[in-house]
Amino acid sequence: MHGFITVCGDDQRRLLKYLFEDNHYDPLERPVLNDSDTLDVVVNLALQQIIDLDEKNEIILLSGWMVLSWNDYALRWKPEKFGNISTIRLPSLRVWTPDILLYNSADEKFDATMKTNLVVQSNGSILFAPPGIFKSICPVDISDFPFALNLTSEDNEGQLDAYVKSAEWDLQGFYAKRSAVKYDCCPTIYPYVLFTLQIRRRTLYYMINIIIPCIMLSFMTTFGYLLPPDSGEKLTLQITIMLSIVMFSLLISGIIPASSFAVPTIVTYFICVMIISSLSIVATVIVLLLHHRNAKNHIMPHWIRLYICHYLAWMLRMERPGHDLSLRTIRRFHRSASNNSEGLLANSSKSLLANVTETDEPLILFGLQYPKYKKFPTTTSNNIKVDNTHWISQEINLLKNELKTISHELYYVSNNIREEKDEEEVSLDWKFSAMVIDRLCLILFTALTVIFSSLILLTAPNFFK
Repeated sequence: MHGFITVCGDDQRRLLKYLFEDNHYDPLERPVLNDSDTLDVVVNLALQQIIDLDEKNEIILLSGWMVLSWNDYALRWKPEKFGNISTIRLPSLRVWTPDILLYNSADEKFDATMKTNLVVQSNGSILFAPPGIFKSICPVDISDFPFALNLTSEDNEGQLDAYVKSAEWDLQGFYAKRSAVKYDCCPTIYPYVLFTLQIRRRTLYYMINIIIPCIMLSFMTTFGYLLPPDSGEKLTLQITIMLSIVMFSLLISGIIPASSFAVPTIVTYFICVMIISSLSIVATVIVLLLHHRNAKNHIMPHWIRLYICHYLAWMLRMERPGHDLSLRTIRRFHRSASNNSEGLLANSSKSLLANVTETDEPLILFGLQYPKYKKFPTTTSNNIKVDNTHWISQEINLLKNELKTISHELYYVSNNIREEKDEEEVSLDWKFSAMVIDRLCLILFTALTVIFSSLILLTAPNFFK
């Protein structure tokens, strides 16, 4: 166990006896000659370090010294009478001290200073600098979060001789302003000193962990339009990006105060990115819906074929194999009738059927030549002769029936081929319209992402610092 004994000389002992016993010093008395006199107390705060700033709860934690100085007329002496002692240190409990506290303290003890000794000069000047860790309520303006912390300040500067730089905060200014307030309950005017910090957040941490990942996610939204619809991951990618942005937004909401007075810059950016991501999901659903349509369940409207497959594709400089997408061809298509002509094979089959059913010529049918009269043996039954022309007519009728059957089959086959070709062409038109919408969304959302990122982030204060 160690103990310390303070040893003083005869001169200091005589000085203490003179100050406290001979002068009957009372620490409860205000050190003025007349009660009507005003005692001037100089208040300053020597800031040492910004320990923490809790934006969510709006509390700042500082370490420093509360520097107080005043003049006590009862603590004066002539140094030559006491061995030339001009300065003496006294316990703060033995001397009158002003009742100055941190008014907006958030600490449970309210007074967070340590009562140290004070320094007394021979002319009565007293310097009292108790150290402390000050936990104060600090309303902040989060409109530029996380790039800046807006605090206004004016008048005199605070003391920064012992200030230690913070890894997160860059101190821009430290100011003090004296003012006074009068409450309705009391007639007394209460003076106070308002200390204001002007600090700037070092944004490197937030740039690496939040801003850059969010920018990458926002551009990943546009890259989703480069995936083909048949891959099956087009919509999954957009939804995954949306959930990632929501996760970052929840992370930000956990470190900023629930304030309705201002919207932080980063929150504004996240809102814009979430809106773009939501619209991209809707656009992706529309693209997939168009891509998987076909002629069996959907007929392509004329306006989609004209304005999307033709005009919009021409504006986006998209090419389609086997199709001329020049402006002259598009205008010709716009002026032409939308009725489709039947295939040549079907027309030839119908003509063939008509010729076969209407002809009475028994001589030449599909390259088959019959003699005008074929010698068939004639038979007589009951003295009745059967003419050879009767057998020829029967064979012609049989041949007509066979040709009708062949013509119907040819018409059916040609019609199926034509329908399959038309259905395939319509399906390709739907897929091409989906490709055009996909390309339009790629350009549109890329432009929106670049514009919003530039307007919100690049115009934020201290973005490059």
